[in-house]
Amino acid sequence: MPSAARLLALAAMLLVAASAHLAARSEPGGRWVPLLVVGVVVAVVTGSPTRLWPLPAIWLVATLLALTGDAPVDPSHARVALVVGAVVLLAAIAVDLRPVLRARRRRGAA
Repeated sequence: MPSAARLLALAAMLLVAASAHLAARSEPGGRWVPLLVVGVVVAVVTGSPTRLWPLPAIWLVATLLALTGDAPVDPSHARVALVVGAVVLLAAIAVDLRPVLRARRRRGAA
């Protein structure tokens, strides 16, 4: 991966992490939504994640870090952020594993 693509991949992860942190803290006006959209678009456009699971994983980690900080956190927003992150992570893992499992079945049948 060229260095510019690596930097963009890192920027995408940081944008997703920042949006998760803001979502857990329930920042007014939904300022986290544009950060999340830009982070995902940058990741998709650069083709940086060959797998899908890192983006929801970083969302969960950043949400958990927001819960451990001193900043005020709205419990309902934090709960929603954790549940959505977990569901999307499980879906991403399932999508990522589908080709691997399909290839194993083909090798086993041959």
